[in-house]
Amino acid sequence: MSIFTKVCAGLLISTLSVAAQAAQPGTEGQTPVQEPGDINVEVTNPTEVIQVLHVGVKSEIKIIDLVKERNPDSDLQRFVDQISQEVTEFDQRLQELAASKSVDLAPAQLSENAKQIEAQMSQEFQALTKKQDQEFRAGVIEVLMRKYENALDLYTQVTEKSMDEALKTAVSELRPITQKHLDDIKQLQQGTQPSEPMQPAQPDE
Repeated sequence: MSIFTKVCAGLLISTLSVAAQAAQPGTEGQTPVQEPGDINVEVTNPTEVIQVLHVGVKSEIKIIDLVKERNPDSDLQRFVDQISQEVTEFDQRLQELAASKSVDLAPAQLSENAKQIEAQMSQEFQALTKKQDQEFRAGVIEVLMRKYENALDLYTQVTEKSMDEALKTAVSELRPITQKHLDDIKQLQQGTQPSEPMQPAQPDE
């Protein structure tokens, strides 16, 4: 069973604009596929992808804790309660994956792209802390929605460009849960009730 089988993918990869910089042999200087934003994630580099995922999950944990502290409304509170344990488990599993590949997750050892993404997320979080009431609720929903959308974009780029089979398997398992979290947060934005939590895929016997 992959170490990611039971974890939630809501977490994510934060405000990064997942422009995948996948240089194939003999294609140096190739222009990466661009999404809005100015930071490229080199999806052919498993170390950078894992570090970016780590930065993203840490950011989401901070947002979850902030929502619990503010408790803006019952629906948003219920949503973060549902994903809280899953995000914590994802963080633990991600550290296991990093250890298995000797990837250093210490802040000083992050790639330059991961450091820039971390700085962007810190600014984004600080902006959220300054919002109040309905503005805060709307801001959280907007940030999480963007995170999930960017996560799905990154998964696609990893699937298409990465040569690391363990990483590709991980994102294939994360994708349906991330998609559900995106669907649920969109329902919150529209004022409707999210569906029941999605059960993680079980490994074949």
